[in-house]
Amino acid sequence: MPDAIELNREGQELYKAGKLEEAFGLFKRAVEADPKHFPSRLNLGIVLFKLSNLDEAVRHCLKAVELNSAHPQAHFHLANAYFAKNWWEEALTEYEKVLDLKPEHGGAYFGLGGIFLNRGWVDRAITAWEKFLTLEPDSPKAQYVRDNLEAARNSKIKINKW
Repeated sequence: MPDAIELNREGQELYKAGKLEEAFGLFKRAVEADPKHFPSRLNLGIVLFKLSNLDEAVRHCLKAVELNSAHPQAHFHLANAYFAKNWWEEALTEYEKVLDLKPEHGGAYFGLGGIFLNRGWVDRAITAWEKFLTLEPDSPKAQYVRDNLEAARNSKIKINKW
């Protein structure tokens, strides 16, 4: 019987190939084989998020954070799941933890910009998104951020939806 490490590796290959349901099955089996295997737990949370199973994504990302609270990606993916559920305070807390652990994490600034905007804190959203663009100017999200920055700066608070 394959161990958690091997199942996780196979799941990652399927995930990269876009075979999310199949990856889910392998990550789930990896967690069943070793519930304390951090990479498998985090990957299970990530694939559940991609499959729009947000409650389960939160549950597994929380468990990943419990297993390794010093890992910025665990906090990042938990923050993204909270964000998708519109749980702004929880997402804000987790993005801040990401930046405590890895101050140059562009994705955390991207998420913070969205939270700040949803809270009506346009100036803070602008600052966060500007930081995101300095860190990830060529990101696929960069044009989206530039468009929203222009709208925010011009007080056209009709910001593009996420």
